[in-house]
Amino acid sequence: MRVRRMAALATVTTGLLAALAVPASAIEIPLPGRGSGMTLCNERAQSITGEFPRRGGWSTTLIRPGTCWSNPIAGGQADEQVVVYAHYDGGHKLAVDHFFYDSRTWHTRVVR
Repeated sequence: MRVRRMAALATVTTGLLAALAVPASAIEIPLPGRGSGMTLCNERAQSITGEFPRRGGWSTTLIRPGTCWSNPIAGGQADEQVVVYAHYDGGHKLAVDHFFYDSRTWHTRVVR
């Protein structure tokens, strides 16, 4: 039993070290000025969009792989909701990320 636990611990440790060894993002994240808004960067293989359900379903433009989208957002709130969709051939999309942030400040999110 003890050997199994040690092997499991070694596997977990190796996985964590491998994750930490991954190089930093190749995407250049824009540094916005002061104010409130959002930068959304795409590290996926598919194009993505970010939708803001509490703003009537307002959405970003299509964000191609390896690029970022930035936009000031007026009327910020403490619990702004964003749902990120990956877009596939044939018009299909799949929610791949979902988060809340304080849109009274500038927020950057990298979608992997």
